[in-house]
Amino acid sequence: MRAHDQGAAMCPHRPQCPDAHATDREAARAVASHPEQGWTLLCNGVVIFEDTGELLPGGEIIAPHRTAALR
Repeated sequence: MRAHDQGAAMCPHRPQCPDAHATDREAARAVASHPEQGWTLLCNGVVIFEDTGELLPGGEIIAPHRTAALR
């Protein structure tokens, strides 16, 4: 297993960041942020995009999941 595939197993934070496949994966700490490009890399290896889409460490794509606007 490569280090970047281990997700939270390599996390130095306490409490440890959620794993990349956990339902609360977006709660992991940001380790790199490029708002001008619209993405943030989380400690667990997940890349989150400003449109709420995600790219998991293994290449799996999570479609954007914005909530509907209230009127």
